[in-house]
Order: sequence, then structure tokens, then C-alpha cells
Amino acid sequence: MHRNFHELKRQLAELSETINKFESEAVQLRIVELLFDQMSEGGRFSEAGGQGYVTGPARASRRVAAAPAEPQRAPRTHSAAPSASGAVAALSKLVHGNFFNQKRTIGDVVKKCEEETGVRYKSNAFSGPLSRYASKGDLKREKNEEGKYVYFK
Repeated sequence: MHRNFHELKRQLAELSETINKFESEAVQLRIVELLFDQMSEGGRFSEAGGQGYVTGPARASRRVAAAPAEPQRAPRTHSAAPSASGAVAALSKLVHGNFFNQKRTIGDVVKKCEEETGVRYKSNAFSGPLSRYASKGDLKREKNEEGKYVYFK
């Protein structure tokens, strides 16, 4: 384990409030990974002869060689959660249609996409793409009286 594990744990507890302010779990995870990367030697913690937590692209193989093997799980037979590309495709149809002729919140977008596709989406699947449509000029964006962004043509 990391030499200063308790110190690291204390620091993460202090940072957790700030990290949790980010709505996206992917952003939260990336921040924590960057912190680990900054604090570790060569991108990894020294555990089990240098084989420990690995950041970056190699994180798919996080298992520590000295760790006991986990029992094999049966392959999933159901489909995974909808991907962001599915949300982007659904949003693209709305942008190129008449949906944004009226001012719409991200909640309106989520609801409409769920109605049209039958798939449940989280609002954060649309926040980035909506922002990009606004920055490219395909949509306009402003805050409504509730302080929420509304998107329109």
C-alpha cells in the first residue's frame, strides 16, 4: 500500500466535497486519477513489487498480480446502459427537426428522447453535446428565470 496511506486518505476526504460538486462521475474519476498520478511514482503506487493501481489507458487492467483471483462471472446477456453516442444521435434528430423552435431545457430534451426512443437517459449525456451545438451556432443558449439553460434555434 502507499507509504502515506492515512495521509492520502485524509487529503481525499478534504477534496471529496469539491470533487463531488462535479455532476459527471467520469469527471470525478478523472480528477481522482490525476491526483493519484501526481502523487505516485511513475504513475503507480508501490505495492506488490511495483504492481498496484495504474492510471490512464492501462487502467482497464487494474488487477494487482499478488491479489487473489476473483471468481469468473458469467457473461452479461442483457445490453449495457445506453451509450452517449445513442444520446447524441437522439439529440441530433431533435436539433435538425423542429423541437428547438421553442426554448427547451435539458430536462425537456431528456423527456423527449425517452419518449421517442424508449431508452432512459441521464441529463449529463446531453449537456456536452448541447453545449457544442450552442458553441457551433446550431443552437442558441440562455438562462431562464429559474437559472437553467434553455436551448433554441
